[in-house]
Amino acid sequence: MGSLRRLSNVAILLMLLSGCGKGAERKLRDSEGRSFKANCSPEGVCNIEQQSGARRPGMPAQALLSAGRLVGICDVKAAGDQPATHDCRPLVCETDADCPPAHGMKDGQCLNQRCSDPAEAISVKDSILLCLAGTGLGRDTPAQVERYALALNCGTPCRVPMPCQKP
Repeated sequence: MGSLRRLSNVAILLMLLSGCGKGAERKLRDSEGRSFKANCSPEGVCNIEQQSGARRPGMPAQALLSAGRLVGICDVKAAGDQPATHDCRPLVCETDADCPPAHGMKDGQCLNQRCSDPAEAISVKDSILLCLAGTGLGRDTPAQVERYALALNCGTPCRVPMPCQKP
């Protein structure tokens, strides 16, 4: 009877451990209308797979950018690469569950239909995300070059320029 109880306890422990470390799967969307499947840990580390929308040639992978108030999704050459802000677009949302988790929380925060961290000030990177939002992928069209230049000059404290989307 004792060995049966030990075996039962081991089985329960294995079931509990197999659930540990698994992230929550969620669907993310960006300002360009693309959708992504993300499996995110509570620490905010996400494995991302693009599900729909345009794809950038030579940039088959995605990474998250959270270097200010907003959370963006970036096109990168390989998973794990450090993203360049001009290759990122802001994540859009309707509820907190639409945002990747941060600070060990179950979900991120959705504010003004953007995945955000309200504790952070608006940064130059946020200004870049908002100025490039809705301009399509890439960074080479005349409108994108102009918006990028505007975004870089948001001042201190950073104020997002007029023609750009607002946080």
